[in-house]
This record gives sequence, C-alpha cells and structure tokens, in this order.
Amino acid sequence: MKIFIFVRQGCCLCDSLKNKLAKINLNELFPNLEELKEIDIDRFDLYKDKYKKYDYEVPVIAIERIRSEEIIELPRISPRLKDDQLKNWFKKNISTILEK
Repeated sequence: MKIFIFVRQGCCLCDSLKNKLAKINLNELFPNLEELKEIDIDRFDLYKDKYKKYDYEVPVIAIERIRSEEIIELPRISPRLKDDQLKNWFKKNISTILEK
C-alpha cells in the first residue's frame, strides 16, 4: 500500500499535517505500507494538470492498494487533530478502505 499526501508549498494546513505525520510511525499501524509520497500539486512539470482537482482542497490524503492502480481519497482531515487523534483517524479510515 502507498499513502499519498497532496500538498501545496507555503500552505500552512499542509505544513501542519506533514509535521504531524512525521511524528507518527505509519509502518507500525500498517506493516504493508510501501511508501508515503508527498506530491506538490503545483509542480508544473509533473502534476499541474493531473492533480488540478485538488487545487482548493489541499491537503488531501489518498491511498493506493497493493497491485492496484486506483487511488482512493480519504475523508478530509480536521486541522485540529492532535497526534493520537490523527493516528486513530488513519487507523479507522484506512482500515475501512482495506476491508472493502
């Protein structure tokens, strides 16, 4: 499984979420996690057109299951979530998707 975080440089919500994610051991929660990939949606050379739909929604978290090309967006994260709350949010939302 891969986890994607779609961000914009200079976005205070994106920076806050990235800092909180750095404190969480996602491999402990999800042993089959291959990578956490940050995607700057404003990178004109790579992502400008492909992820334009996230223009006003960043930060967005999405996952890609093993052996799947489909990227599944997770529900919007409250910027007020603290470390343990964010960890529980991940556990709940990703587990729900993986069960499907």
